[in-house]
Amino acid sequence: MQRMLLFIGIMFGVMSLFSKRYRVINAFLSKRWLRRLSVALVMRIPAIRQKMMYQMLR
Repeated sequence: MQRMLLFIGIMFGVMSLFSKRYRVINAFLSKRWLRRLSVALVMRIPAIRQKMMYQMLR
């Protein structure tokens, strides 16, 4: 029973975050150091870095 309640609670939390995902992303990226960290981490992925550089230097 306790596992079932935990599962329902987690699912409710995920659904809440998903419905407000853009608000969560904007709050996350409003902090300068988090924005810099996320860009640095994304730019470590070769396929994304290559696509971004191609679009910027086009």
